[in-house]
Amino acid sequence: MSFWTQLFLENRLLSGSLIILIYLLIVSVSAYLFSGHIAKVYREERTVLHGYSSRAIALFERMLGPVVRREMRLREYLEAVLLVSAFAGTVCFLLLVFQRDLPFSYANNHMTVSLAFNTVTSFLTNTDLQHYSNPFDLTYFSTTFVIIGLMFFSPTLGFAVSMAFIRGILTDKGHLGNFYHDFLVAFFEVVLPATLVVTALLIALGVPETVHTYLLVTPFFSKGAVKVPLGPVASLEAIKNIGTNGGGFYGANAGYPFEDPDWATNIVEYVSFNLIPMASILSLGRVFESRKFGLILYSVIMAFYLFSAYLSFFGEYFGVPQITSLGTLFTGNMLGKETAIGLSQSTIFQVGATMTSTGAANGSIISYTPAGVLGILIPLLLNDPLGGVGTSVLNIFTYVIFTMFISSLMVGKLPELLTLKIGSKEIRYSTLSLVTHPLLVIVPFGITLMLPGVMSTFVNSRPDQITQLLYEFATSAANNGSEMGGFATNSPYFNYLDGVIMLLGRYLLIGFQLVIAYSFSTQKAKVQGERAIDPGTKLFGFLLFSVMLLIGLLSFFPMLVLGPILSWAKLFNFEVLKWSLLRI
Repeated sequence: MSFWTQLFLENRLLSGSLIILIYLLIVSVSAYLFSGHIAKVYREERTVLHGYSSRAIALFERMLGPVVRREMRLREYLEAVLLVSAFAGTVCFLLLVFQRDLPFSYANNHMTVSLAFNTVTSFLTNTDLQHYSNPFDLTYFSTTFVIIGLMFFSPTLGFAVSMAFIRGILTDKGHLGNFYHDFLVAFFEVVLPATLVVTALLIALGVPETVHTYLLVTPFFSKGAVKVPLGPVASLEAIKNIGTNGGGFYGANAGYPFEDPDWATNIVEYVSFNLIPMASILSLGRVFESRKFGLILYSVIMAFYLFSAYLSFFGEYFGVPQITSLGTLFTGNMLGKETAIGLSQSTIFQVGATMTSTGAANGSIISYTPAGVLGILIPLLLNDPLGGVGTSVLNIFTYVIFTMFISSLMVGKLPELLTLKIGSKEIRYSTLSLVTHPLLVIVPFGITLMLPGVMSTFVNSRPDQITQLLYEFATSAANNGSEMGGFATNSPYFNYLDGVIMLLGRYLLIGFQLVIAYSFSTQKAKVQGERAIDPGTKLFGFLLFSVMLLIGLLSFFPMLVLGPILSWAKLFNFEVLKWSLLRI
């Protein structure tokens, strides 16, 4: 037996820790290589795809007419975003409600009005929270035109808005560009090419891509055949991950072997949903000609990534006393995880899905230990630090602006960012962006706790109920879409409430961030030298990390104490801590 084989088989703690680092190294290198292309798109420079994409863009612009050539100010740009989104959402809602009367309606489609509303708002807002689990609830027509269609639409819209935000900082013309042109560029230059590459990789690695509806399989010791659903799994998985959508063809998501068969597909899917958000962050160094600034942003996000990943992994590796005290060979809590993937690859995948807005899952989150759940939950409470396609830039700049303003006041320097003044409007809307996420979680959380009829659907005891309810609203507000479950999510109450939260979490923040971008676009650059804090220093990185930690987590601390932390204390019988928490 070789040294490496012996290491990975006999020392699971060390090998698992190394696997997490390997995953992060692979995705960091991939994102760095792709960041050059993203930077060119942001700076509106010619890319390697220009010869092909320009023809497609020109064709669609001719079809759209003069509206594509008009430079838009704030109101026009935001109205275009909302108008196109409302049109897409309305059409898709009608397609779901009347899918039985449309072609390829082969199944017992059980989509109620509330579930159709939740599904459309979920996929429209890049959340992809699924309150349905049976793939037969959707026809092929609905899967293709509604689910996959919105999976392409929502990340493309997010990246287009990020292009407007970057343009607002780079220019001083008082406009944000043209939304329709940005949308086409984002689709043909970024989203579509990456999706095609990942689709080919997944098909090559064994993920199904077919128009057959199902396989008939007769299990051993069974008299009847079982229908195993098939379909366009690879293409859906590709855009699900590249677009940081989440969701999945099957209810078990990537925990189902047809979606994520082995370690190779696990790596491909993990890299694909981290690729564009991380590349966008790294590209900022080139976009603003400050490599140190891009590196600082990457380092801050990676610090949260490492903390959450290792907290979740160690929590799952050490398990709970009731199991570890049995005296058997114990190498971690494998409950709810795919054995072909393993512990470390499951946890890094799951944490990566909440660090981004992907929300994909290759295991059952409700089966994680309290510490494991906490590692997955923390990024959700921070509103997905790495973000999604396009929203990665929008989210991090909200924290950057707030940090720059506060730190400048503390040391008596001018609050400026990249030679632009941070005034009352920028800090006002930055603050509104930061408080919107906690409010969208805390308010419905408190209301729901006071509804006995709703709380009676929870299966587990109170500490777990708190965790599960917090997770449900946090994943909706962060437009993440991962699901913990433990109660009846497919009910009119949660379908409508989660739908409203997802819409506000998406479009309110987009509106606030476009206001900031437009305000920057009306300013002339003012280079003040030493009169402003350099955002490319380690000190600024430390301040940014501190602000994200304090603002992101302090709002939720009481809920964390009464949820996963109390569950953790009870399991490990920490009497003093448990008594203190129960007294609160």
